[in-house]
Amino acid sequence: MRARSFAVVVAVVTASFASGQSLPIEDIQLRGDRFRGLHYREMNDEQRALLYNVVNSARAVTNTTGNGPFNTLLRSPKPGEQSQQLGNAIRFSSGLSGRERELATLMAGRAWTSTYEWYAHARYALDEGIDAAVVDAIAAHRTPDLKAMPPEDAMVWRVADELLYTRRVTDATYKDALAALGERRLLSVVTIAAYYEYVSMLLNVDRYPLPDDAPPEAAAAARALVPLVAAELRRESTGSVTARREIRNEDTGKALEALRAAVARDMELPADVRAVAAFAVLVQWRSDVFGLGAHSPAAGKAHRFAIELLETRFVSDETFAAALDALGERGLVNLMVFMGYSNILCAQQALAGSRCVL
Repeated sequence: MRARSFAVVVAVVTASFASGQSLPIEDIQLRGDRFRGLHYREMNDEQRALLYNVVNSARAVTNTTGNGPFNTLLRSPKPGEQSQQLGNAIRFSSGLSGRERELATLMAGRAWTSTYEWYAHARYALDEGIDAAVVDAIAAHRTPDLKAMPPEDAMVWRVADELLYTRRVTDATYKDALAALGERRLLSVVTIAAYYEYVSMLLNVDRYPLPDDAPPEAAAAARALVPLVAAELRRESTGSVTARREIRNEDTGKALEALRAAVARDMELPADVRAVAAFAVLVQWRSDVFGLGAHSPAAGKAHRFAIELLETRFVSDETFAAALDALGERGLVNLMVFMGYSNILCAQQALAGSRCVL
């Protein structure tokens, strides 16, 4: 197994050097908190291959050092690789402008009060031309002046706001968004918002730190975000929702299925742990989910972790330690991967006007 994975690393490295696109990674020291920052020299072949692909992928224009969730994902390299491939597929085949993409991302980062996600993407948003007043409004959990925004940007905000805080997309919003954005971009807004919920989940659990050389103003703005209380995290939808034709994107669909497959086997995540994780996600999207079947003590700790994380967007040290003890680093990361995948699936089903089924 190790010999085969090493061969993959060599093949990938050789091909990239031939194209003149590789970046040196041997001196990379990753950051982390609850998940200790790894150095390249202590990684196994699969971890090195993932890190290489991260810093040499399409996202390398903004991430040449493996910042973000990858120190955590390296604990389970195969799902980590599928996560970075899904991120690339979502980001670069969305049909959205950079401004629209960053709006959806910022909305997710704010919903989760993800300090690092906000630090990274508030800067990108400004670079893409989003007005500072809009960024400030999202940070303060206020509705920006939608009439002053470009109509398509305002539509992205509306869709993301409904999805993140009501877990539905009303008929009225769907109709307006379809007219303004078209099918492909509408699906992309929903998928990106849900994907960056997954990223924020990983970052928040790790308590991922900002870089030491972060620009003071940007760092201060990220640290100033006030966590949302329960009443702010969820509100009732006020519009009707009816079934609609499912919108598909082949690229992201394949990448999402590959992510699911990476953690769907019992050897990666026991069936009862997957069941409690699915239950925790479904509770966020449906009001008719009751009763959880018998499960092992490990699954009980996983359930506590999943519920606390989804309901508050954070986990206490006690809850984290219990889940880590029960599942180990790899298992705990796989649990979050499964939760992230499930959340994206529920978001896409919400766009179709249907109840989530996992």
